[in-house]
Amino acid sequence: MPVRESVRVADCFLLAMNAFMRRHGQGAHITASVLELEGAPDLTVLARALSRMAAKHPLFAATLHRDWRTWLPYWELSEPFAGETLPCALWREIGSPGALGSYARAIDSASAQLENILAEPLPAGWNARFDVIERRDGTCLAALSWSHLIIDGKGAELLIAELARLCAGLDEPCEAKEQIRPETTWREKVQKTKPAIIHLEGLAKLPMRSVCGPSPRTGRCRFQVVTLDTATADKVRTRVEQTTGALFPLAFYVACAARAHDRVLDRRSTAPGGYVTTVPVQTRKRGARGPLFHNHVSVLFFGGPRAQLATLESAAIATKQQFSEMSRARLDESFLNVLELMMQAPSWLFMFIVRHQFRGEICSFFQSHTGAFAPEVVELAGARVRNGYHLPCVSAPPGSGIFFCEHLGRLNITFSWRESCLTDDERRLLVAQTMEDLVGEPRPDLVDAGI
Repeated sequence: MPVRESVRVADCFLLAMNAFMRRHGQGAHITASVLELEGAPDLTVLARALSRMAAKHPLFAATLHRDWRTWLPYWELSEPFAGETLPCALWREIGSPGALGSYARAIDSASAQLENILAEPLPAGWNARFDVIERRDGTCLAALSWSHLIIDGKGAELLIAELARLCAGLDEPCEAKEQIRPETTWREKVQKTKPAIIHLEGLAKLPMRSVCGPSPRTGRCRFQVVTLDTATADKVRTRVEQTTGALFPLAFYVACAARAHDRVLDRRSTAPGGYVTTVPVQTRKRGARGPLFHNHVSVLFFGGPRAQLATLESAAIATKQQFSEMSRARLDESFLNVLELMMQAPSWLFMFIVRHQFRGEICSFFQSHTGAFAPEVVELAGARVRNGYHLPCVSAPPGSGIFFCEHLGRLNITFSWRESCLTDDERRLLVAQTMEDLVGEPRPDLVDAGI
Protein backbone atom coordinates (compact mmCIF):
# COMPACT_ATOMS: atom_id res chain seq x y z
CA MET A 1 0.00 0.00 0.00
CA PRO A 2 1.62 3.31 -1.05
CA VAL A 3 2.45 5.72 1.74
CA ARG A 4 2.31 9.50 1.42
CA GLU A 5 4.97 11.87 2.71
CA SER A 6 4.33 15.59 2.67
CA VAL A 7 6.48 17.97 0.69
CA ARG A 8 8.02 20.50 3.06
CA VAL A 9 7.55 24.26 2.82
CA ALA A 10 11.07 25.03 1.60
CA ASP A 11 10.80 22.33 -1.10
CA CYS A 12 8.26 24.44 -2.97
CA PHE A 13 10.83 26.92 -4.27
CA LEU A 14 12.80 23.95 -5.66
CA LEU A 15 9.64 22.49 -7.18
CA ALA A 16 9.16 25.72 -9.11
CA MET A 17 12.82 25.87 -10.15
CA ASN A 18 12.83 22.25 -11.28
CA ALA A 19 9.65 22.74 -13.33
CA PHE A 20 11.11 25.89 -14.91
CA MET A 21 14.30 24.10 -15.95
CA ARG A 22 12.43 21.13 -17.43
CA ARG A 23 10.01 23.39 -19.27
CA HIS A 24 12.90 25.20 -21.00
CA GLY A 25 15.00 22.17 -21.93
CA GLN A 26 17.60 22.63 -19.17
CA GLY A 27 17.19 19.18 -17.62
CA ALA A 28 16.33 18.75 -13.96
CA HIS A 29 17.63 20.64 -10.94
CA ILE A 30 20.40 18.18 -10.04
CA THR A 31 23.59 18.55 -8.02
CA ALA A 32 26.54 16.20 -7.63
CA SER A 33 28.34 15.98 -4.29
CA VAL A 34 31.86 14.76 -5.02
CA LEU A 35 34.50 13.07 -2.88
CA GLU A 36 38.06 12.88 -4.17
CA LEU A 37 39.51 9.55 -2.95
CA GLU A 38 43.18 8.65 -2.72
CA GLY A 39 42.51 5.26 -4.29
CA ALA A 40 39.75 2.91 -5.36
CA PRO A 41 37.02 2.02 -2.85
CA ASP A 42 36.14 -1.58 -2.01
CA LEU A 43 33.32 -2.11 -4.51
CA THR A 44 31.75 -5.03 -2.65
CA VAL A 45 31.52 -3.00 0.55
CA LEU A 46 30.23 0.04 -1.37
CA ALA A 47 27.54 -1.97 -3.19
CA ARG A 48 26.29 -3.45 0.07
CA ALA A 49 26.14 0.00 1.69
CA LEU A 50 24.29 1.53 -1.28
CA SER A 51 21.73 -1.27 -1.18
CA ARG A 52 21.15 -0.75 2.55
CA MET A 53 20.89 3.02 2.13
CA ALA A 54 18.23 2.63 -0.58
CA ALA A 55 16.24 0.27 1.64
CA LYS A 56 16.43 2.65 4.62
CA HIS A 57 15.34 5.70 2.61
CA PRO A 58 12.41 5.02 0.24
CA LEU A 59 12.37 8.70 -0.76
CA PHE A 60 15.18 7.79 -3.16
CA ALA A 61 12.57 6.05 -5.34
CA ALA A 62 9.48 8.09 -4.46
CA THR A 63 7.27 9.76 -7.04
CA LEU A 64 5.86 13.26 -6.79
CA HIS A 65 2.12 13.96 -6.97
CA ARG A 66 -0.41 16.63 -6.04
CA ASP A 67 -3.52 15.89 -4.04
CA TRP A 68 -6.55 16.37 -6.30
CA ARG A 69 -8.55 17.98 -3.49
CA THR A 70 -6.03 20.33 -1.86
CA TRP A 71 -3.51 20.55 -4.74
CA LEU A 72 -0.75 20.20 -2.11
CA PRO A 73 2.31 18.29 -3.38
CA TYR A 74 3.34 15.01 -1.75
CA TRP A 75 5.72 12.10 -2.26
CA GLU A 76 4.32 8.63 -2.81
CA LEU A 77 6.48 5.96 -1.17
CA SER A 78 6.20 2.28 -1.95
CA GLU A 79 6.46 -0.18 0.94
CA PRO A 80 8.27 -2.44 1.10
CA PHE A 81 10.99 -0.87 -1.02
CA ALA A 82 10.90 -2.62 -4.38
CA GLY A 83 14.26 -1.51 -5.81
CA GLU A 84 17.48 -3.49 -5.49
CA THR A 85 20.05 -0.79 -4.85
CA LEU A 86 20.79 2.84 -5.57
CA PRO A 87 22.00 2.96 -9.21
CA CYS A 88 25.80 2.88 -9.36
CA ALA A 89 28.07 3.14 -12.40
CA LEU A 90 31.83 2.67 -12.73
CA TRP A 91 34.10 4.61 -15.09
CA ARG A 92 37.83 4.84 -15.74
CA GLU A 93 39.92 7.33 -17.65
CA ILE A 94 41.85 5.77 -20.51
CA GLY A 95 45.32 5.03 -19.14
CA SER A 96 44.19 4.57 -15.52
CA PRO A 97 45.50 1.58 -13.48
CA GLY A 98 42.20 -0.30 -13.80
CA ALA A 99 41.57 -0.79 -10.07
CA LEU A 100 37.78 -0.65 -10.62
CA GLY A 101 37.89 -3.82 -12.69
CA SER A 102 36.44 -4.83 -16.03
CA TYR A 103 32.99 -3.37 -15.34
CA ALA A 104 34.33 0.20 -15.46
CA ARG A 105 33.67 1.85 -18.82
CA ALA A 106 36.50 3.77 -20.48
CA ILE A 107 36.22 7.56 -20.81
CA ASP A 108 38.55 10.35 -21.87
CA SER A 109 38.09 12.73 -18.93
CA ALA A 110 36.72 12.42 -15.38
CA SER A 111 35.58 16.04 -15.24
CA ALA A 112 33.86 15.79 -18.64
CA GLN A 113 32.14 12.59 -17.51
CA LEU A 114 30.75 14.34 -14.42
CA GLU A 115 29.27 16.96 -16.74
CA ASN A 116 27.83 14.16 -18.91
CA ILE A 117 26.23 12.53 -15.87
CA LEU A 118 24.60 15.77 -14.78
CA ALA A 119 23.38 16.47 -18.31
CA GLU A 120 21.42 13.20 -18.34
CA PRO A 121 18.14 12.44 -16.56
CA LEU A 122 18.46 10.44 -13.36
CA PRO A 123 17.79 6.70 -13.85
CA ALA A 124 14.10 5.96 -14.32
CA GLY A 125 12.30 5.66 -11.00
CA TRP A 126 15.17 7.11 -8.96
CA ASN A 127 15.91 10.51 -7.42
CA ALA A 128 19.65 9.91 -7.05
CA ARG A 129 22.55 7.91 -8.47
CA PHE A 130 26.14 7.08 -7.52
CA ASP A 131 29.20 7.07 -9.78
CA VAL A 132 32.83 6.15 -9.20
CA ILE A 133 35.42 7.42 -11.68
CA GLU A 134 39.05 6.26 -11.68
CA ARG A 135 41.55 8.84 -12.89
CA ARG A 136 44.85 8.28 -14.66
CA ASP A 137 46.84 8.93 -11.49
CA GLY A 138 44.96 6.18 -9.61
CA THR A 139 42.81 8.52 -7.53
CA CYS A 140 39.03 8.23 -7.79
CA LEU A 141 36.01 10.52 -7.77
CA ALA A 142 32.93 9.27 -5.92
CA ALA A 143 29.88 11.33 -6.88
CA LEU A 144 26.40 11.24 -5.38
CA SER A 145 24.08 13.00 -7.86
CA TRP A 146 20.74 14.00 -6.37
CA SER A 147 17.54 15.80 -7.21
CA HIS A 148 17.19 19.05 -5.31
CA LEU A 149 13.54 18.13 -4.81
CA ILE A 150 14.44 15.57 -2.13
CA ILE A 151 17.44 17.07 -0.39
CA ASP A 152 19.70 20.11 0.01
CA GLY A 153 23.49 20.43 -0.02
CA LYS A 154 24.02 19.92 3.72
CA GLY A 155 21.60 16.99 3.63
CA ALA A 156 23.65 15.44 0.82
CA GLU A 157 26.75 15.72 3.01
CA LEU A 158 24.86 14.03 5.87
CA LEU A 159 23.86 11.26 3.44
CA ILE A 160 27.47 10.79 2.37
CA ALA A 161 28.41 10.56 6.05
CA GLU A 162 25.78 7.85 6.52
CA LEU A 163 27.07 5.99 3.47
CA ALA A 164 30.57 6.08 4.99
CA ARG A 165 29.21 4.69 8.27
CA LEU A 166 27.36 1.92 6.44
CA CYS A 167 30.57 1.04 4.60
CA ALA A 168 32.26 0.81 8.00
CA GLY A 169 29.55 -1.55 9.26
CA LEU A 170 27.70 1.01 11.41
CA ASP A 171 23.99 0.82 10.64
CA GLU A 172 22.56 3.41 13.02
CA PRO A 173 19.27 5.32 12.99
CA CYS A 174 19.73 8.79 11.53
CA GLU A 175 18.50 11.79 13.43
CA ALA A 176 15.20 12.60 11.72
CA LYS A 177 13.79 15.21 14.08
CA GLU A 178 12.71 18.28 12.17
CA GLN A 179 12.22 21.79 13.38
CA ILE A 180 8.54 22.25 14.24
CA ARG A 181 6.98 25.32 12.69
CA PRO A 182 4.46 26.94 15.05
CA GLU A 183 0.81 26.66 14.13
CA THR A 184 -0.54 29.96 12.85
CA THR A 185 -3.76 31.14 11.25
CA TRP A 186 -3.99 32.11 7.61
CA ARG A 187 -4.25 35.75 8.68
CA GLU A 188 -1.10 35.48 10.79
CA LYS A 189 0.77 33.85 7.90
CA VAL A 190 -0.18 36.71 5.58
CA GLN A 191 0.98 39.21 8.19
CA LYS A 192 4.34 37.46 8.51
CA THR A 193 4.95 37.58 4.75
CA LYS A 194 5.06 41.38 4.72
CA PRO A 195 8.78 41.88 5.60
CA ALA A 196 9.87 39.55 2.77
CA ILE A 197 7.45 41.07 0.26
CA ILE A 198 8.51 44.63 1.10
CA HIS A 199 12.17 43.61 0.81
CA LEU A 200 11.64 41.92 -2.57
CA GLU A 201 9.66 44.89 -3.88
CA GLY A 202 12.62 47.11 -3.02
CA LEU A 203 15.07 44.81 -4.80
CA ALA A 204 12.79 44.66 -7.85
CA LYS A 205 13.42 48.36 -8.39
CA LEU A 206 17.10 47.68 -9.03
CA PRO A 207 17.94 47.42 -12.75
CA MET A 208 19.77 44.12 -12.31
CA ARG A 209 20.98 41.72 -15.00
CA SER A 210 22.46 38.22 -15.24
CA VAL A 211 24.99 36.81 -17.72
CA CYS A 212 22.11 34.90 -19.33
CA GLY A 213 19.68 37.78 -19.64
CA PRO A 214 15.92 37.42 -19.16
CA SER A 215 15.33 34.85 -21.92
CA PRO A 216 15.82 31.18 -20.91
CA ARG A 217 18.60 29.31 -22.72
CA THR A 218 19.58 25.69 -23.19
CA GLY A 219 23.11 24.30 -23.25
CA ARG A 220 24.81 21.88 -20.88
CA CYS A 221 26.00 22.95 -17.47
CA ARG A 222 29.76 23.37 -17.15
CA PHE A 223 31.94 23.38 -14.04
CA GLN A 224 35.34 24.46 -12.84
CA VAL A 225 36.56 23.64 -9.33
CA VAL A 226 39.50 25.61 -7.97
CA THR A 227 41.02 24.30 -4.73
CA LEU A 228 43.17 26.70 -2.71
CA ASP A 229 45.84 25.05 -0.58
CA THR A 230 45.89 25.61 3.18
CA ALA A 231 48.37 28.51 3.01
CA THR A 232 46.31 30.37 0.41
CA ALA A 233 43.05 29.52 2.20
CA ASP A 234 44.54 30.95 5.41
CA LYS A 235 45.26 34.15 3.53
CA VAL A 236 41.61 34.28 2.43
CA ARG A 237 40.40 33.73 6.00
CA THR A 238 42.62 36.59 7.16
CA ARG A 239 41.06 38.85 4.52
CA VAL A 240 37.59 37.79 5.64
CA GLU A 241 38.40 38.65 9.27
CA GLN A 242 39.86 42.02 8.29
CA THR A 243 36.97 42.90 5.98
CA THR A 244 33.76 41.61 7.58
CA GLY A 245 34.91 39.83 10.74
CA ALA A 246 35.18 36.09 11.25
CA LEU A 247 31.47 35.80 12.16
CA PHE A 248 30.28 37.14 8.80
CA PRO A 249 32.15 35.22 6.06
CA LEU A 250 28.92 35.09 4.02
CA ALA A 251 29.10 38.83 3.33
CA PHE A 252 32.65 38.54 2.03
CA TYR A 253 31.86 35.69 -0.38
CA VAL A 254 28.67 37.33 -1.68
CA ALA A 255 30.72 40.47 -2.40
CA CYS A 256 33.35 38.45 -4.29
CA ALA A 257 30.72 36.76 -6.45
CA ALA A 258 28.93 40.05 -7.16
CA ARG A 259 32.12 41.82 -8.22
CA ALA A 260 33.18 38.91 -10.45
CA HIS A 261 29.87 38.91 -12.32
CA ASP A 262 29.91 42.69 -12.56
CA ARG A 263 33.34 42.46 -14.19
CA VAL A 264 31.98 40.15 -16.89
CA LEU A 265 28.95 42.35 -17.60
CA ASP A 266 31.18 45.44 -17.66
CA ARG A 267 33.35 43.74 -20.30
CA ARG A 268 30.18 43.30 -22.38
CA SER A 269 29.32 46.98 -21.86
CA THR A 270 25.98 45.83 -20.42
CA ALA A 271 26.74 46.42 -16.74
CA PRO A 272 23.42 47.03 -14.95
CA GLY A 273 22.71 49.60 -12.28
CA GLY A 274 22.44 46.98 -9.55
CA TYR A 275 22.53 43.32 -8.61
CA VAL A 276 20.34 40.81 -6.74
CA THR A 277 21.31 37.36 -5.52
CA THR A 278 19.68 34.59 -3.51
CA VAL A 279 21.62 32.88 -0.70
CA PRO A 280 20.29 29.76 1.09
CA VAL A 281 20.48 29.68 4.89
CA GLN A 282 20.25 26.49 6.92
CA THR A 283 17.43 25.84 9.38
CA ARG A 284 19.04 22.65 10.77
CA LYS A 285 20.72 22.93 14.14
CA ARG A 286 24.46 23.43 13.71
CA GLY A 287 26.32 20.13 13.94
CA ALA A 288 23.17 17.96 13.88
CA ARG A 289 23.26 14.59 12.07
CA GLY A 290 19.85 15.18 10.57
CA PRO A 291 17.31 15.45 9.27
CA LEU A 292 18.71 14.16 6.01
CA PHE A 293 15.93 14.63 3.49
CA HIS A 294 13.92 17.60 2.20
CA ASN A 295 15.21 21.16 1.90
CA HIS A 296 15.82 22.55 5.38
CA VAL A 297 16.67 26.04 4.27
CA SER A 298 15.24 29.47 3.79
CA VAL A 299 16.54 32.14 1.44
CA LEU A 300 18.00 35.59 2.00
CA PHE A 301 17.98 38.07 -0.87
CA PHE A 302 20.97 40.40 -1.17
CA GLY A 303 21.18 43.29 -3.58
CA GLY A 304 22.18 46.87 -4.07
CA PRO A 305 23.26 49.54 -6.53
CA ARG A 306 26.34 48.89 -8.63
CA ALA A 307 28.21 51.70 -6.87
CA GLN A 308 28.53 49.40 -3.84
CA LEU A 309 30.74 47.08 -5.89
CA ALA A 310 33.47 49.67 -6.51
CA THR A 311 35.82 47.91 -4.08
CA LEU A 312 35.69 44.58 -2.30
CA GLU A 313 35.60 46.37 1.03
CA SER A 314 32.62 48.57 0.13
CA ALA A 315 30.75 45.59 -1.33
CA ALA A 316 31.42 43.37 1.70
CA ILE A 317 30.48 46.04 4.24
CA ALA A 318 27.23 46.81 2.40
CA THR A 319 26.41 43.08 2.27
CA LYS A 320 27.16 42.66 5.98
CA GLN A 321 24.82 45.56 6.75
CA GLN A 322 22.07 43.92 4.69
CA PHE A 323 22.60 40.63 6.50
CA SER A 324 22.20 42.35 9.88
CA GLU A 325 19.04 44.11 8.75
CA MET A 326 17.50 40.94 7.30
CA SER A 327 18.36 38.98 10.46
CA ARG A 328 16.71 41.57 12.70
CA ALA A 329 13.59 41.54 10.49
CA ARG A 330 13.57 37.68 10.42
CA LEU A 331 13.35 37.72 6.64
CA ASP A 332 14.29 34.04 6.50
CA GLU A 333 11.15 33.12 8.46
CA SER A 334 9.08 35.66 6.54
CA PHE A 335 10.07 34.10 3.20
CA LEU A 336 9.11 30.63 4.48
CA ASN A 337 5.64 32.03 5.15
CA VAL A 338 5.53 33.28 1.56
CA LEU A 339 6.39 29.76 0.36
CA GLU A 340 3.80 28.21 2.67
CA LEU A 341 1.05 30.34 1.16
CA MET A 342 2.25 29.42 -2.35
CA MET A 343 2.33 25.63 -1.78
CA GLN A 344 -1.04 25.05 -3.45
CA ALA A 345 -0.17 27.20 -6.46
CA PRO A 346 1.06 25.53 -9.67
CA SER A 347 4.85 25.56 -9.91
CA TRP A 348 4.77 27.59 -13.13
CA LEU A 349 2.78 30.35 -11.39
CA PHE A 350 5.33 30.74 -8.62
CA MET A 351 8.20 31.19 -11.10
CA PHE A 352 6.07 33.46 -13.28
CA ILE A 353 5.55 35.81 -10.32
CA VAL A 354 9.29 35.87 -9.53
CA ARG A 355 10.33 36.52 -13.13
CA HIS A 356 7.60 39.08 -13.71
CA GLN A 357 8.82 41.01 -10.67
CA PHE A 358 12.40 41.01 -11.97
CA ARG A 359 11.60 41.67 -15.64
CA GLY A 360 12.24 38.10 -16.77
CA GLU A 361 15.28 37.50 -14.58
CA ILE A 362 15.42 35.32 -11.45
CA CYS A 363 18.51 36.91 -9.89
CA SER A 364 21.94 38.16 -11.00
CA PHE A 365 23.70 34.91 -10.07
CA PHE A 366 23.52 32.04 -7.57
CA GLN A 367 25.88 31.85 -4.61
CA SER A 368 26.39 29.86 -1.43
CA HIS A 369 29.00 29.16 1.22
CA THR A 370 28.28 25.81 2.88
CA GLY A 371 31.21 25.71 5.31
CA ALA A 372 33.12 22.50 5.95
CA PHE A 373 32.20 19.71 3.51
CA ALA A 374 31.29 16.53 5.44
CA PRO A 375 34.27 16.88 7.81
CA GLU A 376 33.41 13.62 9.60
CA VAL A 377 33.98 11.57 6.44
CA VAL A 378 37.65 10.59 6.34
CA GLU A 379 37.25 7.29 4.49
CA LEU A 380 34.75 5.70 2.10
CA ALA A 381 34.80 1.91 1.65
CA GLY A 382 38.48 1.72 2.56
CA ALA A 383 39.63 4.69 0.43
CA ARG A 384 40.90 7.82 2.15
CA VAL A 385 39.06 11.06 1.36
CA ARG A 386 41.25 13.95 0.35
CA ASN A 387 38.70 16.54 -0.81
CA GLY A 388 34.97 17.19 -1.20
CA TYR A 389 32.73 19.74 -2.93
CA HIS A 390 29.38 20.26 -4.69
CA LEU A 391 28.68 20.69 -8.41
CA PRO A 392 25.28 22.45 -8.68
CA CYS A 393 23.52 22.69 -12.05
CA VAL A 394 22.27 26.25 -12.47
CA SER A 395 19.22 27.43 -14.37
CA ALA A 396 19.40 30.05 -17.11
CA PRO A 397 18.56 32.71 -16.12
CA PRO A 398 20.70 33.55 -14.28
CA GLY A 399 23.02 31.09 -16.03
CA SER A 400 25.91 31.14 -13.54
CA GLY A 401 26.85 30.73 -9.92
CA ILE A 402 29.86 30.63 -7.60
CA PHE A 403 29.81 28.21 -4.66
CA PHE A 404 32.26 27.94 -1.77
CA CYS A 405 33.05 25.18 0.73
CA GLU A 406 36.02 24.04 2.80
CA HIS A 407 37.73 20.71 3.33
CA LEU A 408 40.72 19.92 5.56
CA GLY A 409 41.66 23.59 5.79
CA ARG A 410 41.51 24.18 2.03
CA LEU A 411 38.96 26.32 0.20
CA ASN A 412 37.05 24.95 -2.80
CA ILE A 413 35.40 27.32 -5.27
CA THR A 414 32.98 25.79 -7.77
CA PHE A 415 32.16 27.91 -10.82
CA SER A 416 29.00 26.67 -12.52
CA TRP A 417 27.60 28.07 -15.76
CA ARG A 418 25.49 27.23 -18.80
CA GLU A 419 27.74 26.98 -21.84
CA SER A 420 25.42 29.28 -23.83
CA CYS A 421 25.76 32.03 -21.20
CA LEU A 422 29.53 32.47 -20.81
CA THR A 423 32.31 32.40 -23.38
CA ASP A 424 35.65 30.90 -22.35
CA ASP A 425 37.19 34.38 -22.15
CA GLU A 426 34.35 35.46 -19.86
CA ARG A 427 34.81 32.34 -17.74
CA ARG A 428 38.49 33.20 -17.34
CA LEU A 429 37.59 36.77 -16.37
CA LEU A 430 35.02 35.54 -13.82
CA VAL A 431 37.61 33.24 -12.22
CA ALA A 432 40.38 35.85 -12.34
CA GLN A 433 38.32 38.52 -10.56
CA THR A 434 37.15 36.03 -7.92
CA MET A 435 40.70 34.89 -7.19
CA GLU A 436 42.02 38.44 -7.04
CA ASP A 437 39.36 39.45 -4.52
CA LEU A 438 39.77 36.28 -2.46
CA VAL A 439 43.54 36.41 -2.21
CA GLY A 440 44.11 40.16 -2.48
CA GLU A 441 46.30 40.01 -5.57
CA PRO A 442 46.10 38.71 -9.14
CA ARG A 443 46.56 34.94 -9.40
CA PRO A 444 46.79 34.10 -13.12
CA ASP A 445 48.05 30.63 -12.18
CA LEU A 446 44.59 29.76 -10.84
CA VAL A 447 42.48 30.99 -13.76
CA ASP A 448 42.57 27.63 -15.58
CA ALA A 449 43.10 25.43 -12.51
CA GLY A 450 40.82 22.41 -12.52
CA ILE A 451 39.99 22.71 -16.23
